[in-house]
Amino acid sequence: MRLVRQCLTESVLLAMAGGGAGFLLASWGTDLLVAVRPETIPGTRAIGVDARVLGFTLLLSVLTGVLFGLVPALQASATGPQDALREGGRTSSTGPRARLLRRALVVCEMAVALVLLAGAGLLVKGFLRLQQIDSGLSVERVLTLNLVIPDAHYAEDTAQIRFYNEILRRTTALPGVVAAGLTSNLPLGGSDSVLGFSIEGRPEEKPGEGPMSGFHQVSPDYFAALGVRLLRGRSFEPRDTQQAPGVVVVSETLAKRYWPGEDAMGRRISFGTNDKGEPYWMTVIGVAVDVRQKGLHTDPRAESYVSYTQWPSRYTTLVVRSGLEPAALEASVRREVQAVDHDIPVYDVKTMHQVLEGSLASRRFNMTLLVLFAVLAVLLAAVGLYGVMAYTVTQRTHEIGVRVALGAGRGDVLRLVVGQGMGLALLGVVAGLLGAMALTRVLSSLLVGVPVTDPWTFGLTALLLTAVAFLACYVPARRAARVDPMVALRYE
Repeated sequence: MRLVRQCLTESVLLAMAGGGAGFLLASWGTDLLVAVRPETIPGTRAIGVDARVLGFTLLLSVLTGVLFGLVPALQASATGPQDALREGGRTSSTGPRARLLRRALVVCEMAVALVLLAGAGLLVKGFLRLQQIDSGLSVERVLTLNLVIPDAHYAEDTAQIRFYNEILRRTTALPGVVAAGLTSNLPLGGSDSVLGFSIEGRPEEKPGEGPMSGFHQVSPDYFAALGVRLLRGRSFEPRDTQQAPGVVVVSETLAKRYWPGEDAMGRRISFGTNDKGEPYWMTVIGVAVDVRQKGLHTDPRAESYVSYTQWPSRYTTLVVRSGLEPAALEASVRREVQAVDHDIPVYDVKTMHQVLEGSLASRRFNMTLLVLFAVLAVLLAAVGLYGVMAYTVTQRTHEIGVRVALGAGRGDVLRLVVGQGMGLALLGVVAGLLGAMALTRVLSSLLVGVPVTDPWTFGLTALLLTAVAFLACYVPARRAARVDPMVALRYE
Protein backbone atom coordinates (compact mmCIF):
# COMPACT_ATOMS: atom_id res chain seq x y z
CA MET A 1 0.00 0.00 0.00
CA ARG A 2 2.91 2.34 0.66
CA LEU A 3 4.04 1.90 -2.97
CA VAL A 4 0.51 2.53 -4.23
CA ARG A 5 0.20 5.72 -2.16
CA GLN A 6 3.57 6.94 -3.38
CA CYS A 7 2.68 6.35 -7.04
CA LEU A 8 -0.76 7.93 -6.66
CA THR A 9 0.61 10.99 -4.88
CA GLU A 10 3.24 11.57 -7.55
CA SER A 11 0.76 11.00 -10.39
CA VAL A 12 -1.94 13.28 -8.94
CA LEU A 13 0.56 16.07 -8.25
CA LEU A 14 1.87 15.89 -11.80
CA ALA A 15 -1.66 15.83 -13.22
CA MET A 16 -2.74 18.83 -11.13
CA ALA A 17 0.38 20.77 -12.12
CA GLY A 18 -0.39 20.05 -15.77
CA GLY A 19 -4.04 20.92 -15.26
CA GLY A 20 -3.11 24.23 -13.65
CA ALA A 21 -0.79 25.12 -16.51
CA GLY A 22 -3.47 24.09 -18.98
CA PHE A 23 -6.05 26.22 -17.18
CA LEU A 24 -3.85 29.31 -17.42
CA LEU A 25 -3.12 28.61 -21.08
CA ALA A 26 -6.82 28.05 -21.79
CA SER A 27 -7.76 31.30 -20.05
CA TRP A 28 -5.30 33.27 -22.14
CA GLY A 29 -6.10 31.39 -25.34
CA THR A 30 -9.87 31.77 -24.93
CA ASP A 31 -9.59 35.53 -24.52
CA LEU A 32 -7.42 35.67 -27.63
CA LEU A 33 -9.82 33.55 -29.70
CA VAL A 34 -12.83 35.62 -28.62
CA ALA A 35 -10.94 38.79 -29.55
CA VAL A 36 -10.13 37.58 -33.06
CA ARG A 37 -13.31 35.64 -33.75
CA PRO A 38 -15.48 36.88 -36.64
CA GLU A 39 -18.74 38.67 -35.91
CA THR A 40 -20.59 36.10 -38.02
CA ILE A 41 -20.14 33.46 -35.30
CA PRO A 42 -22.90 34.11 -32.72
CA GLY A 43 -22.58 33.58 -28.97
CA THR A 44 -18.79 33.68 -28.80
CA ARG A 45 -18.75 36.72 -26.50
CA ALA A 46 -20.27 34.55 -23.76
CA ILE A 47 -17.35 32.11 -23.93
CA GLY A 48 -14.98 32.44 -21.01
CA VAL A 49 -13.11 30.63 -18.27
CA ASP A 50 -15.00 30.81 -14.97
CA ALA A 51 -15.31 28.92 -11.67
CA ARG A 52 -17.18 26.06 -13.35
CA VAL A 53 -14.35 25.55 -15.80
CA LEU A 54 -11.84 25.71 -12.94
CA GLY A 55 -13.80 23.09 -10.99
CA PHE A 56 -14.07 20.83 -14.01
CA THR A 57 -10.34 21.19 -14.68
CA LEU A 58 -9.51 20.33 -11.06
CA LEU A 59 -11.80 17.29 -11.09
CA LEU A 60 -10.45 16.07 -14.41
CA SER A 61 -6.86 16.51 -13.23
CA VAL A 62 -7.48 14.47 -10.08
CA LEU A 63 -9.28 11.72 -12.00
CA THR A 64 -6.51 11.61 -14.59
CA GLY A 65 -3.86 11.39 -11.90
CA VAL A 66 -5.71 8.62 -10.09
CA LEU A 67 -6.44 6.65 -13.26
CA PHE A 68 -2.97 6.80 -14.76
CA GLY A 69 -1.26 6.43 -11.40
CA LEU A 70 -3.32 3.59 -10.00
CA VAL A 71 -2.80 1.12 -12.84
CA PRO A 72 1.03 1.13 -12.80
CA ALA A 73 1.00 1.29 -9.00
CA LEU A 74 -1.10 -1.86 -8.79
CA GLN A 75 1.08 -3.55 -11.39
CA ALA A 76 4.20 -2.70 -9.42
CA SER A 77 2.71 -3.83 -6.12
CA ALA A 78 1.60 -7.11 -7.69
CA THR A 79 5.14 -7.93 -8.81
CA GLY A 80 6.76 -10.32 -6.37
CA PRO A 81 10.44 -10.29 -5.39
CA GLN A 82 11.19 -13.34 -7.53
CA ASP A 83 9.59 -11.75 -10.63
CA ALA A 84 11.51 -8.56 -10.04
CA LEU A 85 14.78 -10.48 -9.74
CA ARG A 86 14.04 -12.37 -12.96
CA GLU A 87 13.64 -8.99 -14.74
CA GLY A 88 17.05 -7.86 -13.58
CA GLY A 89 15.86 -5.71 -10.70
CA ARG A 90 13.79 -3.45 -12.93
CA THR A 91 10.20 -2.48 -12.27
CA SER A 92 7.17 -3.61 -14.21
CA SER A 93 7.41 -0.41 -16.25
CA THR A 94 10.12 -2.13 -18.29
CA GLY A 95 8.15 -5.31 -18.90
CA PRO A 96 6.85 -6.32 -22.31
CA ARG A 97 3.30 -5.15 -21.62
CA ALA A 98 4.49 -1.74 -20.48
CA ARG A 99 6.73 -1.40 -23.52
CA LEU A 100 3.85 -2.38 -25.80
CA LEU A 101 1.56 0.18 -24.15
CA ARG A 102 4.11 2.99 -24.54
CA ARG A 103 4.65 2.16 -28.18
CA ALA A 104 0.91 1.96 -28.84
CA LEU A 105 0.41 5.39 -27.28
CA VAL A 106 3.16 6.85 -29.47
CA VAL A 107 1.60 5.34 -32.60
CA CYS A 108 -1.80 6.76 -31.64
CA GLU A 109 -0.29 10.20 -31.00
CA MET A 110 1.38 10.19 -34.38
CA ALA A 111 -1.82 9.05 -36.11
CA VAL A 112 -3.96 11.74 -34.47
CA ALA A 113 -1.34 14.38 -35.23
CA LEU A 114 -1.32 13.41 -38.90
CA VAL A 115 -5.12 13.51 -39.14
CA LEU A 116 -5.19 17.03 -37.69
CA LEU A 117 -2.19 18.11 -39.75
CA ALA A 118 -3.76 16.82 -42.97
CA GLY A 119 -7.04 18.56 -42.16
CA ALA A 120 -5.23 21.81 -41.43
CA GLY A 121 -3.24 21.48 -44.65
CA LEU A 122 -6.41 20.98 -46.68
CA LEU A 123 -8.04 24.04 -45.11
CA VAL A 124 -4.95 26.19 -45.71
CA LYS A 125 -4.71 25.10 -49.34
CA GLY A 126 -8.45 25.57 -49.84
CA PHE A 127 -8.31 29.04 -48.29
CA LEU A 128 -5.43 30.07 -50.55
CA ARG A 129 -7.37 28.81 -53.56
CA LEU A 130 -10.43 30.71 -52.35
CA GLN A 131 -8.52 33.99 -52.23
CA GLN A 132 -7.48 33.53 -55.87
CA ILE A 133 -11.07 33.25 -57.14
CA ASP A 134 -12.28 36.16 -59.24
CA SER A 135 -15.21 37.79 -57.44
CA GLY A 136 -16.35 39.55 -60.60
CA LEU A 137 -15.87 43.00 -59.08
CA SER A 138 -13.13 45.37 -57.95
CA VAL A 139 -12.95 46.00 -54.19
CA GLU A 140 -10.17 48.58 -54.12
CA ARG A 141 -11.07 52.10 -52.89
CA VAL A 142 -14.79 51.41 -52.59
CA LEU A 143 -16.85 52.62 -49.63
CA THR A 144 -20.25 51.12 -48.73
CA LEU A 145 -22.94 52.66 -46.51
CA ASN A 146 -26.29 51.09 -45.64
CA LEU A 147 -29.45 53.23 -45.67
CA VAL A 148 -33.04 52.62 -44.59
CA ILE A 149 -35.76 55.09 -45.52
CA PRO A 150 -38.87 55.12 -43.27
CA ASP A 151 -42.32 54.41 -44.67
CA ALA A 152 -43.76 57.46 -42.91
CA HIS A 153 -41.79 59.92 -45.06
CA TYR A 154 -41.39 57.88 -48.22
CA ALA A 155 -44.55 55.88 -48.68
CA GLU A 156 -44.74 56.62 -52.40
CA ASP A 157 -42.29 55.20 -54.92
CA THR A 158 -41.74 58.64 -56.43
CA ALA A 159 -40.60 60.03 -53.06
CA GLN A 160 -38.10 57.20 -52.65
CA ILE A 161 -36.75 57.72 -56.16
CA ARG A 162 -36.35 61.48 -55.60
CA PHE A 163 -34.44 60.82 -52.37
CA TYR A 164 -32.08 58.34 -54.04
CA ASN A 165 -31.53 60.63 -57.03
CA GLU A 166 -30.54 63.50 -54.75
CA ILE A 167 -28.20 61.27 -52.72
CA LEU A 168 -26.48 60.09 -55.88
CA ARG A 169 -26.22 63.62 -57.26
CA ARG A 170 -24.63 64.99 -54.09
CA THR A 171 -22.28 62.02 -53.62
CA THR A 172 -21.07 62.04 -57.21
CA ALA A 173 -20.24 65.75 -56.89
CA LEU A 174 -17.85 65.15 -53.97
CA PRO A 175 -14.14 65.64 -54.76
CA GLY A 176 -12.37 62.39 -55.57
CA VAL A 177 -15.53 60.38 -56.27
CA VAL A 178 -15.27 58.34 -59.47
CA ALA A 179 -18.72 56.71 -59.40
CA ALA A 180 -21.59 56.21 -56.96
CA GLY A 181 -24.32 53.61 -57.15
CA LEU A 182 -27.09 51.91 -55.19
CA THR A 183 -27.93 48.26 -54.69
CA SER A 184 -30.50 46.38 -52.65
CA ASN A 185 -28.07 43.48 -52.07
CA LEU A 186 -24.37 44.11 -51.67
CA PRO A 187 -22.20 41.33 -53.14
CA LEU A 188 -20.26 39.21 -50.66
CA GLY A 189 -22.25 40.80 -47.86
CA GLY A 190 -24.66 37.99 -47.07
CA SER A 191 -27.91 39.80 -47.92
CA ASP A 192 -29.77 38.28 -50.81
CA SER A 193 -33.06 38.03 -52.67
CA VAL A 194 -34.02 35.18 -55.00
CA LEU A 195 -37.17 35.21 -57.11
CA GLY A 196 -38.74 32.97 -59.70
CA PHE A 197 -39.38 34.38 -63.14
CA SER A 198 -41.07 33.57 -66.42
CA ILE A 199 -39.55 33.61 -69.89
CA GLU A 200 -41.62 35.01 -72.71
CA GLY A 201 -42.67 32.37 -75.21
CA ARG A 202 -42.18 29.45 -72.83
CA PRO A 203 -44.91 27.59 -70.91
CA GLU A 204 -45.55 28.47 -67.28
CA GLU A 205 -44.12 26.02 -64.77
CA LYS A 206 -45.31 25.06 -61.29
CA PRO A 207 -44.26 27.35 -58.41
CA GLY A 208 -40.77 26.48 -57.24
CA GLU A 209 -39.96 24.48 -60.38
CA GLY A 210 -39.46 27.34 -62.83
CA PRO A 211 -36.40 29.51 -63.45
CA MET A 212 -34.89 31.21 -60.39
CA SER A 213 -32.60 34.19 -60.16
CA GLY A 214 -31.02 36.56 -57.70
CA PHE A 215 -32.96 39.84 -57.80
CA HIS A 216 -31.15 43.14 -57.26
CA GLN A 217 -32.44 46.71 -57.53
CA VAL A 218 -29.55 48.92 -58.63
CA SER A 219 -28.81 52.39 -59.99
CA PRO A 220 -27.28 53.17 -63.42
CA ASP A 221 -23.73 53.64 -62.09
CA TYR A 222 -23.81 50.57 -59.84
CA PHE A 223 -21.74 48.50 -62.26
CA ALA A 224 -19.14 51.27 -62.62
CA ALA A 225 -18.94 51.79 -58.85
CA LEU A 226 -18.15 48.11 -58.21
CA GLY A 227 -16.14 47.52 -61.35
CA VAL A 228 -18.58 44.94 -62.74
CA ARG A 229 -17.98 44.59 -66.47
CA LEU A 230 -20.81 44.47 -68.99
CA LEU A 231 -20.08 41.85 -71.63
CA ARG A 232 -22.83 43.04 -73.96
CA GLY A 233 -25.41 45.79 -74.07
CA ARG A 234 -25.75 48.79 -71.78
CA SER A 235 -26.40 49.71 -68.18
CA PHE A 236 -29.48 51.55 -66.95
CA GLU A 237 -30.11 55.15 -67.90
CA PRO A 238 -32.23 57.99 -66.44
CA ARG A 239 -34.84 57.33 -69.14
CA ASP A 240 -35.55 53.87 -67.63
CA THR A 241 -38.41 55.10 -65.43
CA GLN A 242 -41.62 53.47 -64.24
CA GLN A 243 -43.40 54.95 -67.24
CA ALA A 244 -40.87 53.44 -69.67
CA PRO A 245 -40.77 49.78 -70.75
CA GLY A 246 -39.23 47.47 -68.15
CA VAL A 247 -35.56 46.63 -68.61
CA VAL A 248 -33.19 44.17 -66.94
CA VAL A 249 -29.50 43.30 -66.98
CA VAL A 250 -28.75 39.60 -66.50
CA SER A 251 -25.63 37.73 -65.49
CA GLU A 252 -23.59 35.59 -67.84
CA THR A 253 -24.70 32.42 -66.05
CA LEU A 254 -28.39 33.29 -66.44
CA ALA A 255 -27.94 34.04 -70.14
CA LYS A 256 -26.11 30.78 -70.81
CA ARG A 257 -28.46 28.68 -68.71
CA TYR A 258 -31.76 29.83 -70.16
CA TRP A 259 -30.64 30.75 -73.68
CA PRO A 260 -27.82 28.29 -74.40
CA GLY A 261 -26.14 28.97 -77.70
CA GLU A 262 -28.40 32.00 -78.26
CA ASP A 263 -28.16 35.72 -77.67
CA ALA A 264 -30.00 36.87 -74.54
CA MET A 265 -30.16 40.47 -75.72
CA GLY A 266 -33.72 41.57 -76.45
CA ARG A 267 -35.31 38.59 -74.67
CA ARG A 268 -38.04 39.31 -72.15
CA ILE A 269 -38.58 37.93 -68.65
CA SER A 270 -41.13 38.68 -65.94
CA PHE A 271 -40.83 38.60 -62.15
CA GLY A 272 -44.47 39.48 -61.51
CA THR A 273 -47.56 41.24 -62.79
CA ASN A 274 -48.52 44.87 -63.29
CA ASP A 275 -51.55 46.71 -61.91
CA LYS A 276 -53.74 45.00 -64.50
CA GLY A 277 -52.66 41.52 -63.44
CA GLU A 278 -50.71 41.02 -66.63
CA PRO A 279 -47.06 39.87 -66.71
CA TYR A 280 -44.68 42.79 -66.31
CA TRP A 281 -42.23 42.00 -69.08
CA MET A 282 -38.70 43.36 -68.91
CA THR A 283 -36.35 43.38 -71.86
CA VAL A 284 -32.76 42.20 -71.43
CA ILE A 285 -30.59 45.22 -72.28
CA GLY A 286 -27.25 43.93 -71.01
CA VAL A 287 -25.26 40.89 -69.89
CA ALA A 288 -22.86 41.35 -66.96
CA VAL A 289 -20.00 39.17 -65.80
CA ASP A 290 -20.79 36.74 -63.01
CA VAL A 291 -20.47 38.16 -59.50
CA ARG A 292 -20.03 35.93 -56.45
CA GLN A 293 -23.06 37.35 -54.69
CA LYS A 294 -23.07 34.99 -51.70
CA GLY A 295 -19.31 34.69 -51.32
CA LEU A 296 -16.22 33.38 -53.03
CA HIS A 297 -17.01 29.84 -51.87
CA THR A 298 -20.23 29.68 -53.93
CA ASP A 299 -20.49 28.96 -57.63
CA PRO A 300 -21.71 31.73 -59.95
CA ARG A 301 -25.48 31.65 -60.24
CA ALA A 302 -28.19 33.33 -62.27
CA GLU A 303 -28.51 37.01 -61.31
CA SER A 304 -30.88 39.74 -62.50
CA TYR A 305 -30.43 43.48 -62.04
CA VAL A 306 -33.35 45.90 -62.37
CA SER A 307 -33.36 49.68 -62.18
CA TYR A 308 -34.27 51.18 -58.80
CA THR A 309 -36.30 53.78 -60.70
CA GLN A 310 -38.60 50.97 -61.86
CA TRP A 311 -38.37 48.80 -58.70
CA PRO A 312 -37.61 51.04 -55.67
CA SER A 313 -36.41 49.52 -52.40
CA ARG A 314 -36.51 50.93 -48.87
CA TYR A 315 -33.35 49.07 -47.93
CA THR A 316 -30.31 49.95 -49.98
CA THR A 317 -26.54 50.22 -49.89
CA LEU A 318 -24.72 53.24 -51.24
CA VAL A 319 -21.53 52.21 -53.06
CA VAL A 320 -18.91 54.91 -53.68
CA ARG A 321 -15.74 54.41 -55.73
CA SER A 322 -13.11 57.10 -55.37
CA GLY A 323 -9.54 57.95 -56.23
CA LEU A 324 -8.89 58.56 -52.53
CA GLU A 325 -8.76 56.27 -49.54
CA PRO A 326 -12.38 55.27 -48.70
CA ALA A 327 -12.04 56.28 -45.04
CA ALA A 328 -11.39 59.88 -46.10
CA LEU A 329 -14.80 60.00 -47.79
CA GLU A 330 -16.95 58.60 -45.00
CA ALA A 331 -17.58 61.89 -43.18
CA SER A 332 -18.37 63.73 -46.42
CA VAL A 333 -20.83 61.09 -47.63
CA ARG A 334 -22.56 60.96 -44.25
CA ARG A 335 -22.88 64.72 -44.29
CA GLU A 336 -24.51 64.69 -47.74
CA VAL A 337 -27.01 62.00 -46.69
CA GLN A 338 -27.94 63.95 -43.56
CA ALA A 339 -28.29 67.11 -45.63
CA VAL A 340 -30.97 65.43 -47.74
CA ASP A 341 -32.79 63.97 -44.71
CA HIS A 342 -31.30 64.03 -41.21
CA ASP A 343 -33.69 61.25 -40.08
CA ILE A 344 -32.17 58.67 -42.42
CA PRO A 345 -29.95 56.24 -40.48
CA VAL A 346 -26.55 55.47 -41.96
CA TYR A 347 -25.06 52.28 -40.54
CA ASP A 348 -22.61 49.44 -41.14
CA VAL A 349 -20.12 51.62 -43.00
CA LYS A 350 -17.35 49.49 -44.49
CA THR A 351 -14.90 49.46 -47.31
CA MET A 352 -15.52 46.82 -49.95
CA HIS A 353 -12.21 45.26 -48.97
CA GLN A 354 -13.56 44.84 -45.43
CA VAL A 355 -16.71 43.25 -46.84
CA LEU A 356 -14.57 40.78 -48.78
CA GLU A 357 -12.47 39.99 -45.72
CA GLY A 358 -15.63 39.59 -43.65
CA SER A 359 -16.97 37.02 -46.10
CA LEU A 360 -13.78 35.01 -45.54
CA ALA A 361 -13.61 35.52 -41.76
CA SER A 362 -15.41 32.35 -40.69
CA ARG A 363 -13.29 30.16 -42.94
CA ARG A 364 -10.11 31.88 -41.81
CA PHE A 365 -11.13 31.35 -38.18
CA ASN A 366 -11.87 27.65 -38.73
CA MET A 367 -8.56 27.24 -40.53
CA THR A 368 -6.65 28.99 -37.75
CA LEU A 369 -8.24 26.83 -35.06
CA LEU A 370 -7.45 23.59 -36.85
CA VAL A 371 -3.88 24.72 -37.55
CA LEU A 372 -3.41 25.48 -33.84
CA PHE A 373 -4.79 22.08 -32.85
CA ALA A 374 -2.57 20.40 -35.44
CA VAL A 375 0.55 22.20 -34.18
CA LEU A 376 -0.32 21.22 -30.61
CA ALA A 377 -0.89 17.60 -31.64
CA VAL A 378 2.44 17.48 -33.50
CA LEU A 379 4.21 18.97 -30.48
CA LEU A 380 2.64 16.41 -28.13
CA ALA A 381 3.48 13.57 -30.51
CA ALA A 382 7.10 14.74 -30.77
CA VAL A 383 7.41 15.07 -27.00
CA GLY A 384 5.82 11.65 -26.51
CA LEU A 385 8.13 9.99 -29.02
CA TYR A 386 11.15 11.74 -27.53
CA GLY A 387 10.14 10.65 -24.03
CA VAL A 388 9.71 7.01 -25.03
CA MET A 389 13.02 6.91 -26.89
CA ALA A 390 14.88 8.72 -24.09
CA TYR A 391 13.45 6.26 -21.56
CA THR A 392 14.37 3.34 -23.82
CA VAL A 393 17.93 4.60 -24.15
CA THR A 394 18.18 4.92 -20.37
CA GLN A 395 16.91 1.39 -19.85
CA ARG A 396 19.23 -0.02 -22.52
CA THR A 397 22.35 1.87 -21.46
CA HIS A 398 24.04 -1.33 -20.27
CA GLU A 399 23.17 -3.12 -23.51
CA ILE A 400 24.50 -0.20 -25.56
CA GLY A 401 27.73 -0.32 -23.57
CA VAL A 402 28.12 -4.02 -24.35
CA ARG A 403 27.52 -3.37 -28.05
CA VAL A 404 30.11 -0.61 -28.12
CA ALA A 405 32.59 -2.75 -26.19
CA LEU A 406 32.14 -5.51 -28.76
CA GLY A 407 32.97 -3.16 -31.62
CA ALA A 408 29.73 -1.37 -32.52
CA GLY A 409 30.35 2.15 -33.81
CA ARG A 410 28.44 5.32 -33.07
CA GLY A 411 26.67 5.03 -36.40
CA ASP A 412 25.44 1.57 -35.45
CA VAL A 413 24.02 2.89 -32.17
CA LEU A 414 22.41 5.82 -33.96
CA ARG A 415 20.76 3.54 -36.49
CA LEU A 416 19.57 1.21 -33.73
CA VAL A 417 17.82 3.89 -31.70
CA VAL A 418 16.57 6.00 -34.62
CA GLY A 419 15.37 2.90 -36.45
CA GLN A 420 13.32 1.77 -33.47
CA GLY A 421 11.74 5.19 -33.04
CA MET A 422 11.11 5.76 -36.73
CA GLY A 423 9.45 2.36 -36.95
CA LEU A 424 6.85 3.56 -34.44
CA ALA A 425 6.56 6.92 -36.19
CA LEU A 426 6.03 5.42 -39.64
CA LEU A 427 3.44 3.04 -38.28
CA GLY A 428 1.61 6.03 -36.83
CA VAL A 429 1.95 7.92 -40.12
CA VAL A 430 0.40 5.04 -42.07
CA ALA A 431 -2.46 4.76 -39.57
CA GLY A 432 -2.90 8.53 -39.69
CA LEU A 433 -3.07 8.58 -43.48
CA LEU A 434 -5.81 5.95 -43.45
CA GLY A 435 -7.69 7.88 -40.77
CA ALA A 436 -7.24 11.18 -42.59
CA MET A 437 -8.66 9.76 -45.82
CA ALA A 438 -11.82 8.83 -43.92
CA LEU A 439 -12.18 11.73 -41.49
CA THR A 440 -11.23 14.69 -43.69
CA ARG A 441 -14.38 14.12 -45.75
CA VAL A 442 -16.26 16.12 -43.11
CA LEU A 443 -14.29 19.15 -44.35
CA SER A 444 -15.63 18.87 -47.90
CA SER A 445 -18.07 21.76 -47.41
CA LEU A 446 -15.18 24.03 -46.34
CA LEU A 447 -12.89 23.22 -49.27
CA VAL A 448 -12.89 25.07 -52.57
CA GLY A 449 -10.93 23.65 -55.49
CA VAL A 450 -9.19 21.05 -53.32
CA PRO A 451 -10.16 17.34 -53.14
CA VAL A 452 -10.56 15.92 -49.64
CA THR A 453 -7.87 13.35 -50.44
CA ASP A 454 -5.44 15.76 -52.08
CA PRO A 455 -2.26 13.69 -52.56
CA TRP A 456 0.09 16.69 -52.34
CA THR A 457 -1.35 17.77 -49.00
CA PHE A 458 -1.29 14.26 -47.58
CA GLY A 459 2.24 13.66 -48.85
CA LEU A 460 3.65 16.92 -47.49
CA THR A 461 2.00 16.52 -44.08
CA ALA A 462 3.28 12.94 -43.82
CA LEU A 463 6.77 14.14 -44.77
CA LEU A 464 6.62 16.98 -42.24
CA LEU A 465 5.50 14.69 -39.42
CA THR A 466 8.19 12.16 -40.36
CA ALA A 467 10.84 14.89 -40.18
CA VAL A 468 9.60 15.99 -36.75
CA ALA A 469 9.65 12.36 -35.59
CA PHE A 470 13.22 11.96 -36.86
CA LEU A 471 14.35 14.96 -34.80
CA ALA A 472 12.56 13.57 -31.74
CA CYS A 473 14.42 10.27 -32.21
CA TYR A 474 17.78 11.74 -33.15
CA VAL A 475 18.35 13.65 -29.89
CA PRO A 476 18.24 10.58 -27.57
CA ALA A 477 20.00 8.49 -30.24
CA ARG A 478 22.85 10.99 -30.38
CA ARG A 479 23.14 10.85 -26.61
CA ALA A 480 23.23 7.05 -26.74
CA ALA A 481 25.94 7.10 -29.40
CA ARG A 482 28.16 9.24 -27.15
CA VAL A 483 27.88 6.98 -24.11
CA ASP A 484 31.17 5.90 -22.51
CA PRO A 485 31.35 2.07 -22.70
CA MET A 486 33.03 1.79 -19.27
CA VAL A 487 30.30 3.90 -17.64
CA ALA A 488 27.57 2.04 -19.53
CA LEU A 489 28.87 -1.38 -18.47
CA ARG A 490 28.64 -0.35 -14.81
CA TYR A 491 25.12 1.14 -15.30
CA GLU A 492 22.15 -0.74 -13.83
